[in-house]
Amino acid sequence: MKNSASSNDPVSPSEISNAIRSASGLEAPSQNVIEVLLDGEVYKDIRENAWNAMHRFISLELYLRATKARWVASETDEKLADHLSISQSANESTVDGANKYIVDIRSLNRARTFVKAQSLGTYTAVESGLYEEIRKYRSRLTKSEKVRFNDLLATAPNLEVDWAQLMDEPNALAVLYNFSPYTDTGAVVASKRIRASGDTYDVIACSFAHRKKIDSTIERIAAPYVHSKQFLPMVPSWATWSAFKAYAIKASRIAQNKIDAGQTYDYLYTRAMWAPSHYAGVLLKKANPELRWVAEFSDPLSLDVEGLPRGGAPLEDGFVTGLIEPIEREFGAVPDTERTIFALAELIAYAHADEIVFTNDHQKTTMLGHIYSETLRQHVEEKSVVSNHPTLPAEFYEAEQVNYSVDRSRVNLAYFGEFYATRGLTEITTAIRMLPKQYRDKVHLHVFTNYIPVSGSGSRPRGMSAKAYNDLVDRAINGVGAHGIEDQVTLNGSLPYLKFLGITKKFDYLLVNDARSGEHHEVNPYLPSKWSDYAGSSSKSWAFVENGSSLSLKPATVHTALGDIQAITDELIRIIKDKLGEN
Repeated sequence: MKNSASSNDPVSPSEISNAIRSASGLEAPSQNVIEVLLDGEVYKDIRENAWNAMHRFISLELYLRATKARWVASETDEKLADHLSISQSANESTVDGANKYIVDIRSLNRARTFVKAQSLGTYTAVESGLYEEIRKYRSRLTKSEKVRFNDLLATAPNLEVDWAQLMDEPNALAVLYNFSPYTDTGAVVASKRIRASGDTYDVIACSFAHRKKIDSTIERIAAPYVHSKQFLPMVPSWATWSAFKAYAIKASRIAQNKIDAGQTYDYLYTRAMWAPSHYAGVLLKKANPELRWVAEFSDPLSLDVEGLPRGGAPLEDGFVTGLIEPIEREFGAVPDTERTIFALAELIAYAHADEIVFTNDHQKTTMLGHIYSETLRQHVEEKSVVSNHPTLPAEFYEAEQVNYSVDRSRVNLAYFGEFYATRGLTEITTAIRMLPKQYRDKVHLHVFTNYIPVSGSGSRPRGMSAKAYNDLVDRAINGVGAHGIEDQVTLNGSLPYLKFLGITKKFDYLLVNDARSGEHHEVNPYLPSKWSDYAGSSSKSWAFVENGSSLSLKPATVHTALGDIQAITDELIRIIKDKLGEN
């Protein structure tokens, strides 16, 4: 702001007020005045070092309010925070409160770039004062209002929130083998569970450095609720007993040290996939019987997608014996088939957890149906709940924007995810090839997946051999099956999670398909976690389902049976006509 008076004349409160509002992006001035009461020395600092010379002064810009703000000068900078008085409307909504503080934090973040050595004390006091005020404001909210407030701050564009200054004391402990910022479906779902709980957690995880990509956008989901996060520098493993055991012992020891030092937790949360989390969980539960343990299963551990046993040879060592003996005393002898690395991970949770979480009813039916002991089965039935993967609110779909063009004169289909023997897109691409000539080029398929050719902007992770990467690329290419319609299929690398949510709005239909469950499953026990992401998008969804599966019961816009290529072709023609007209 340029002072119209001479440099020795004071800047009027109205000039300061209008300049702050303008710099902070308010569309209309507040009805209330920003009153600034400054002693001579503080005003001299503004006039000579900051306001006139550098466009804005950190303390003043921070105190922008949609309601009345008063900054009373005190003897020392450290006391500034004690003299901040903000009028608070009794009927102000959570949204209004969040929007006000979003303006403040943006102002603070801009002001930080102007901090000099002589103004650092002022900045620190002002920053602490603002965050303390936000803490007091949130303390008056209900838990659901607090989650809503946090969501608005976490998803506001270009806003850097220092959540450490807003963090409550932890009341929950989470032992999660894989967690944000490492890219993994389990890390995303666990983050969403933590957010949905509204509780504050200490998290102990395993480092996936050099094994998985880092996605900082996932962290925004649970950032308001993670008091501490510790990654153990161990080599992660999908199914190696020595790695499982090492993580369980070390993670439980770290958690136990916190408990022994006086930290109290209302409950412990573990989740599998990945299975080592439950092994650490049972050690903590045995050492702290009063600690409530909530154990979640994303999929059956002891059965593969075909419904066949998974896990290899029975485990035999003293550690295993210590886990099995208490189960046998209460529920009978454990057969060798239940002593494998994955089956035992189920049993220890079944026997010791206070609550078992399944993600869909069919999964629960399948897993309970394979419990060796009827007494144990009844025990699990009594303490189990079914909870689908959480869906994030609309703000998270607006948090990140992606520049990606689609041809609006075509029907644009999008698939996000990996490819497996039991899950691919060949039925879709076959149906596109089967379309009558007048419809064939009216469809475009957009695929976003981790492993695409390096020549097509793909990137091989550090630590992964070229052969292993190329094998995964081949699996993706074969899973798409674009032969003959290459110009109608665009392969893209996978996106950071919140960018993925944002880009879903650009497409006509989002494709999600059941995993083929195999003849050994009586019912399909899998519910794709992708459905929970699509459920929050404004775009339509198209589900390819097995009869009676959990996905078939979800409110997708269109359901088509897996493998019915003619039905897919007919549906494509209908969709094309609906969007582009009969002709």
